[in-house]
Amino acid sequence: MILCNDCGEQNQEGTVFCARCGVFLEWEGEHVTPVAAAAKPAALAPPPVENPLLPLPAPDPAASRRDRGGVSEAEPREVGASEPEAVVSRQPQAVRRKMARRSRSPVIVPTGSRVCGGCGMPNEASRRFCAKCGFSLIDAQVIRKAPWWRRVTGRERVYAAGTRIRPGTGRRKFRGATRVGVVLALLAGGGVLAGPQRGLVMDGVHKVQDQFAEPLQVRPMASKASGVAGKQEAQLAFDGARNTYWGAPRTGKTAKPVPWVTAGFRSPINLTAFTIYAGVAPETPKYVAGPRPAEIEVTVITGGEPVIQRFTLKDVPAKQEFKLKVDDARAVQVAVVRTIAPTRSTLTAIAELEFFARR
Repeated sequence: MILCNDCGEQNQEGTVFCARCGVFLEWEGEHVTPVAAAAKPAALAPPPVENPLLPLPAPDPAASRRDRGGVSEAEPREVGASEPEAVVSRQPQAVRRKMARRSRSPVIVPTGSRVCGGCGMPNEASRRFCAKCGFSLIDAQVIRKAPWWRRVTGRERVYAAGTRIRPGTGRRKFRGATRVGVVLALLAGGGVLAGPQRGLVMDGVHKVQDQFAEPLQVRPMASKASGVAGKQEAQLAFDGARNTYWGAPRTGKTAKPVPWVTAGFRSPINLTAFTIYAGVAPETPKYVAGPRPAEIEVTVITGGEPVIQRFTLKDVPAKQEFKLKVDDARAVQVAVVRTIAPTRSTLTAIAELEFFARR
């Protein structure tokens, strides 16, 4: 372990610059041995057994001088002879700093590490200077956590430390595959629309349109009624005004037990709903005093079989909306099956009818 004499930080072996202050450890560092990792003293070997039959070895003068610090009694140490050399050796020498080379070997970089921009070495997240070259890690790139699908499938990529992927390389790599996938999806969609599943697909599309797209109101181009009470003609039920109404006669040659009114469209539509304003006026006193329908039967005329449904109305002078989804609708007939408070001349009255189609 290398101890920094400038700030006291303990750095690992092989570290060139201090992790805290960034000084050059070869100048300001000191190798120390951790207490926990200190080597245990070797066990003393048993003294060799002397053989009395063998002669004793002669004493070595050099060994005795080493044991006494390198100076023997026969050769006295000259004071000041070697001191100038020792002083010269302690003087600091000019060391030229050399940037470490980038590593090209693949290294598994832990998540959260800081990659040095000078040498490409991954460092711990707590370091402020590179442990290899001393480069500042303030603007270093942090290794992010891999996406969940890479962690699940085990396809996490490992790059060589210090390398970068050129922008657009991945996109160019998969651009052709993306185009092929789009073409195959379009062909598959065309096959489904042209095949026997076309009806199910179109129903799903229509449901989505009905859910999110606002329907379009369609005005009828022609109208016809079973009879007219006075001047209350059939087109008054489709004029967009609520103070006018279509009235069916109760007596007379045109009187019918089940009066009806018909609206025709210029071209076939995909009907989704219709609204009705019953009675002679939106004001409550006039509405209660006049006749109004209580139950109606709606017949949608199409290019094939007609669609017939019955609806019960509330006795209120407000708009009442009903869902009625029919494709290829060409005309709609509304017949009053049951009515409330008929007068002498008028059997029933409808102020307004509105139809809505899919866009």
